[in-house]
Amino acid sequence: MDDSDEISAARRALGRRLAHLRRAAGLTQHGLAPLVRYARSSIASTETGRQHPDRTFWCRCDTVLRTGGTLTADYDRIAELGLHRERASTDPAGWAARWEPEERIAARRAALTRTTDDDARLAHLEREVRRAIADNERLPPGTLVARLSPLRTDVDELMAARQHPPQRARLYTAAVHLSGLLAALALDLRDFRVARAYAAEAFDLATAAAQPDAQAWARATQSLIAHYAGGARDALPCAEDGLSHAGTGPPRIRLLIVPRPEPRSPT
Repeated sequence: MDDSDEISAARRALGRRLAHLRRAAGLTQHGLAPLVRYARSSIASTETGRQHPDRTFWCRCDTVLRTGGTLTADYDRIAELGLHRERASTDPAGWAARWEPEERIAARRAALTRTTDDDARLAHLEREVRRAIADNERLPPGTLVARLSPLRTDVDELMAARQHPPQRARLYTAAVHLSGLLAALALDLRDFRVARAYAAEAFDLATAAAQPDAQAWARATQSLIAHYAGGARDALPCAEDGLSHAGTGPPRIRLLIVPRPEPRSPT
């Protein structure tokens, strides 16, 4: 099999894999089309290997079908085969092999400019977290959990993407508060196991983002959970560690308040 046949076969195999993953996700070609912003006919032609869309298409398919990037990786391998074939015919001395594939450079450039969608999703996440904070004393915990839980999917997808540093910092801040809120709501609902998990996640996110005030806030939440789940003795180590991160703001005051109030009723 020459290079041309190998590339054609690889494209058909990639199309079949897209069709399999689409069906496994319960989507028709008509259903997938608006999600990836391509025509239904383009998806049909791609699945049979007759059409060869660019890398953006495969990135969108990976996001919608939650494949972990496997379709884009296959596309990149096929593109690499094409570049090798082109270089072999135009560069017999092999000088081009010293450089990165042009498509890889273009993909990096595209990643730097592909921020509009992420920024809109990030702004939505920030608004919802602020709303939940404002509604925390007004709405029952169950109502807020139903509102916030789907945002975890947005956080995971945004974390897996590439943002500019200021966007990344905003994402981590929103993620810390989201996990911290879910921890507090789980405590209100007396689900101590889930509350501990969310609070630990909030602290890890704050640590990764190097945000001492957020670390202190997460430790205060962990201390509160430990107090009601096991008693004051279990809560003390979290409170002491939180004070080591706290400045002079509200997190420090939370860590110094004794005794802590009873959690509210889940009604």
